[in-house]
Amino acid sequence: MPTVLFEAENRKVEVPEGTTLRKAAKQAGVSVYGSVNKILNCRGFGLCGTDRVLVSPKECANTPSFLERLALGEHAKARLACQTKITGDVVVSTAPALEYGVEMLDTVKFGLLAGVFGLLTLAAGVAMVFEMVGKPLF
Repeated sequence: MPTVLFEAENRKVEVPEGTTLRKAAKQAGVSVYGSVNKILNCRGFGLCGTDRVLVSPKECANTPSFLERLALGEHAKARLACQTKITGDVVVSTAPALEYGVEMLDTVKFGLLAGVFGLLTLAAGVAMVFEMVGKPLF
């Protein structure tokens, strides 16, 4: 059975061949998601691109799937943990997932701020309509 070593967390786990890195990480008690992505992810369907990891040696993992190439690009160094199946002993770095989590947190903060300003603008527009009509519409 292949062994997976999660480098930064210093955790090692043996898994059957063909197991995804996401399942291996879960078995080892390691999170492959960073920051807000622990909540905002696709639960392993390969749609969100938030579980980015570095795998070495590359020969001990399957070739990148269509979903990986779509999310990360054709020549990306990182892999998606949910799409990477293990065929031999590998060393995994979860640093890309943590970095992407921080980046996504900034995006979520910006989205919330934009939403608040959007609501304020909408409220101002509704108030202006009420002023022009002279009475509430409902």
